[in-house]
Amino acid sequence: MSNIKIPTSFNIDLEFETADVMKRFLAWLIDFGIRFAYYLLVYRTITSFMGSGTVSMTTGNVLLILILILPILLYFPLTEITMGGQTPGKMVMKLKVVSLTGNRPTVSQHLIRWIFRMVESPALFMAFFIPVIIPAVSIARSPYSQRLGDVVAGTIVISTKRSGSIEETIFRDMSEIDYQPQFPQILKLTDRDMNKVKDLLDKALRAKDDELAARVAFRVKEVLHIESDLSHTAFLETVLNDYNYYTTRGN
Repeated sequence: MSNIKIPTSFNIDLEFETADVMKRFLAWLIDFGIRFAYYLLVYRTITSFMGSGTVSMTTGNVLLILILILPILLYFPLTEITMGGQTPGKMVMKLKVVSLTGNRPTVSQHLIRWIFRMVESPALFMAFFIPVIIPAVSIARSPYSQRLGDVVAGTIVISTKRSGSIEETIFRDMSEIDYQPQFPQILKLTDRDMNKVKDLLDKALRAKDDELAARVAFRVKEVLHIESDLSHTAFLETVLNDYNYYTTRGN
C-alpha cells in the first residue's frame, strides 16, 4: 500500500492512502456474498410461488427480472451513490471511492465506473465467476491504483484512513448543485490569504473568540469592499465556501 498526492486548485496536495488489490478484492468478495445470498433467497422464494401455482409463469419471470436480476446488476452504482462512495464491502474494508479532485463522485462518475465494470468483467453479469484479471492488471499498472473504470470516470479508491486530512486545508466539498455563492470578489484573494483566513477562523472558533473573528471579517470586507449583515463567523464561513465554489467549479 502506498500514498498518492492529488494536486488541487489551492496549491495544496491532498495525500491519500491507496487501496491495494487485496483489500479491494476482499471488499468485492463481501459484496459478492451479499449479492449471492440475496440471489438464493429471492430466487427460491419466487420459484416456490411459481411451483405452487400461486403466481403464473409469466408473472414469476417478470418478478425474477424486477426483484432479482435488476437489483443485482445495479448493486454497485446504487450502493455507492447512496452510501457516499462505499458499498457494504468497501465500508467493512474501510475503502471509499472519491473523485480526483477529492470531492464525492457525481452520479455520472459512478455510472461510468459501473459500465466499465461490465466491460472489464462480463462474466460477473453472466455467471458468478471471479472477475479479477483485467482490473488487477489495470490497478497494478496505474500510478493511482485505478482500474479502467476509475481512469475513465476520474475516480480513485482510497483507504478512509488518510494521512493528510482535507479538513486541515481550505478545501471544502462544494459539489452540491444548489449552492449559491454570494461574494465573487473573493477571487481577488490568493490561496495563501484563504489559508490564513481559515487558520484564524479555526482559532477563533476553538477559543470562542468573537473579537478575533470580527477583526478578520472586518479586514476581509475592507480589502474586498464587501458589505454584509452576516455574523462574523458566518461571513468567514461563506467566504471560504465561495472561494471553494469558484475555484473548483468556475465562475
